[in-house]
Amino acid sequence: MAAPQILPSNTELAKLRFNGWTYAKIALFYGVSEQAVYMRLRKANLTKKTPGFKDLIPWRVKKEHDHAPPNQMLRLLGRLERGDVLLPVKQRSLNLWLADLKEADVVVCYNPDQPPNPASPKSGGFYYSRRRPEDGESLIRVDEGAELRV
Repeated sequence: MAAPQILPSNTELAKLRFNGWTYAKIALFYGVSEQAVYMRLRKANLTKKTPGFKDLIPWRVKKEHDHAPPNQMLRLLGRLERGDVLLPVKQRSLNLWLADLKEADVVVCYNPDQPPNPASPKSGGFYYSRRRPEDGESLIRVDEGAELRV
C-alpha cells in the first residue's frame, strides 16, 4: 500500500511559492522536510534557479569546500537577507557565528589552495583574517588574484 499523500498538489505548492511561502514554511505547515517540498517542485519543473549570494560569496568555491562552515554561514545569511525564514537552530548558529566574527574582529577570506584548519577539517579554502580599516562593515574580504564567479 502506498504512503498517504502529505503534500498538496503541485499546482497548490506552486501557488504557495508564488505567494511568498518559503520551502521551510511549507515544510513546517505540512510536517515534511524542506527537501521534500523542493524535490516535489523540482520534479514538476516548478523551481527557479537559487541565487548564489554573489555579494556574500563572490569567489568560485571548489566543490570540496562547499560545506565549509564559513560558506554555510554566508549562505544562511544570504537566505535571511532575501527574506527566508530560518529554522531556529540555524538562526541560532548564524547569530553565534556573526557574534564570534565581531568579537574576534575578523573577516572571511577564501583561497582554494588554503589547507584546512586542523581544528576544523572541513574548513579548507576558507580562513579568517584580522579586520582592516578598508574592510569597513563587510564580513568578507576578496584578496587580489582571487578567482571570482562570473
